[in-house]
Amino acid sequence: MAALFFSALLLLVVQVLDEDDDDDSRPGLAGRGAVLSLQPGETVEDLFRVMRLADGAAGPCAAGDAAPPLADAAVGPGASGCVRLRNARDAPGLWRIDFEGPFSAGYTFEMEGEDGAQVVLDQPPVGGPAGRPVLADSKRVASLPIVLPPGGASVLRVRIDDPADLADADPVLRPEAEFDRAMRRDAQGMGALLGAGALLLAVLATTARLVRSRPAGHFAAYLGATLLAAAVNAGYLNGAFPGNPALPAGALGRLFGAVQLAAHMSFMAAFVDEALPGAALAGRLRRAGLMAGAALLLLAGGTLVLSDPADAARFLDLGFELDPLIEDPLASLPAVLAAAITLGWIGSIIGVSAYLLRREVSGSRLFALGGGVLSFGLLSAGLGIDAFDPFDDNPFGLQFVLLLDGLIFAAAMTRQAFGLRGERDRALRKELEATRERQAMAERLLKARKDADRSRTLAETHRNRLALTGHDLRQPLTSLHLAVREVERTNPPLSKTLRTSLDYIGSVLNATVDDTRPDDLSEDEGQFHTETDPREAIEVALLLQNAVRMFADEAATKGLTLTHESSDLVVETVPVTIIRILSNLVSNAVKYTQNGGVVVRARMQGDTATIEVQDTGAGLSPEEIERIQQDYTRGSAAAGVHGDGLGLSSARDFAAELGLSLKIRSTVGEGTCVSIEGLPLARVD
Repeated sequence: MAALFFSALLLLVVQVLDEDDDDDSRPGLAGRGAVLSLQPGETVEDLFRVMRLADGAAGPCAAGDAAPPLADAAVGPGASGCVRLRNARDAPGLWRIDFEGPFSAGYTFEMEGEDGAQVVLDQPPVGGPAGRPVLADSKRVASLPIVLPPGGASVLRVRIDDPADLADADPVLRPEAEFDRAMRRDAQGMGALLGAGALLLAVLATTARLVRSRPAGHFAAYLGATLLAAAVNAGYLNGAFPGNPALPAGALGRLFGAVQLAAHMSFMAAFVDEALPGAALAGRLRRAGLMAGAALLLLAGGTLVLSDPADAARFLDLGFELDPLIEDPLASLPAVLAAAITLGWIGSIIGVSAYLLRREVSGSRLFALGGGVLSFGLLSAGLGIDAFDPFDDNPFGLQFVLLLDGLIFAAAMTRQAFGLRGERDRALRKELEATRERQAMAERLLKARKDADRSRTLAETHRNRLALTGHDLRQPLTSLHLAVREVERTNPPLSKTLRTSLDYIGSVLNATVDDTRPDDLSEDEGQFHTETDPREAIEVALLLQNAVRMFADEAATKGLTLTHESSDLVVETVPVTIIRILSNLVSNAVKYTQNGGVVVRARMQGDTATIEVQDTGAGLSPEEIERIQQDYTRGSAAAGVHGDGLGLSSARDFAAELGLSLKIRSTVGEGTCVSIEGLPLARVD
């Protein structure tokens, strides 16, 4: 903001210092009266400073300094001035009166020679009769050729229909060759401007259509309004208006200026919204642009209605000039308000640039550069300063600077588009990676479901086989019970041992068959749901006795001792399951012990009971203890001993069903102790 303030202050100082620039004239002309000696090819800047105020439309030209120059005289409508032109060479001279622009207030120039008077330029006053003006070209206020023969002289007269423009008018008496060069330069400059602008406009419109870029569409509207305003200001539409075109062309220029402002504000809003979707600033910029454009149109309409045509044409300007404000503050009010709107536009450009830079938006630096160029151009044009020295010879300097600004903004939009495209590509890549992960997960889930289906099928097959096996074993088991009755009469001790074993086998068989019934198959998940057998109080001594009785003969065959320690503990558990656990442990102890014996005992541990099976076998290392708890795995001492490696793992699983834990303590070379811990004690009434 400080830089903008100092820039504006510097431009203001330059304007004040530049006010005397219009006083330039050919050296020595001021004291030569109303006779102007010319040489072919010589230019006279500011013709009104060498013309003298005349007494009437046909009065003689005053000699010497008898009358003041027109530029310094206080004149009213209809005043006249004249100057005697003389060709000081022996070669003919050809000149034109050039106002160097498309508009003027209203002047009539005549050349009086030996053949009489000839009108060489007739520009009606603003708002005057719609007569056809006498001009060299409809796009530029310039006279027909003025011819001076060798050594010849003529009187050049001017009638001033509207003196309001006299102080600002700087007609130049320009040689024909120089005038032709200026016209060609203007035509080439305007052609290049319109051509480059049209090309950029086509690129923006195509970009807006193909990639659906809203900023490009709004900027295309802004650039189109800028090119139309440039064409109006260059006088390319003057031929469409009869009489003096200053008023209608000025109103049309204001219309395009309002569209230009509103479109640029909409472009900034679209740029912000494209980079930061949902930003509140975008909506505020759109509303501000519409209100500012409408305000400019209202000011233009108010000026046309409330002011006379000459003042309306003079103040119908987007910029801000000091001289009219000082001369007539009330009439300058529309221009002051328009200047305030322009300053608001400049402030918006600077604010949006800072907003985008702070958020490091793609293309923000190019946007800020373009905004700076546009702000400088608007401020310079508004203050009426010739701030574009490199373009002094080109009246379209400002337009070319604005075209350059358009290229910078186009580059900013391109940078933003590529940045947004990169962000979208990154988002698409992330989405693609997420999709791949979801697909991989779905494949894993599908594989898991297939594995589960295969496992369920296999389990169903095993269940059926187990059920058939249980069914097939019932009949032999019944026959064994009948045989035990016969043995009971001849050998009661053996009969008791056999009955204990057969009862154990029968209970295990019944439990297994019950678990494989089809009624226990869940309909929704395909899993078996077994009902938990009721817990009941059982004496630990009975459990120990049965375990010893079942494997006593096997131990005796190997020369081992198999004993149990007496116990008066009573536990609450599922008898069949605890017997299965204990029988597996005793069976393993007898099977893998070669010398010594096996002891089964029970002890209290807190408020629970623990049953231990202690053997004097080869013992296990910690690694073997970890390994043998897996299904179908046996220790190193199992070589040559028949077995499947399921006893310990099944005991562990049965213990887990009852909420018990199986602990193994072993020393290599000394033996192993396996304990069933956590048996709840039964209440004794």
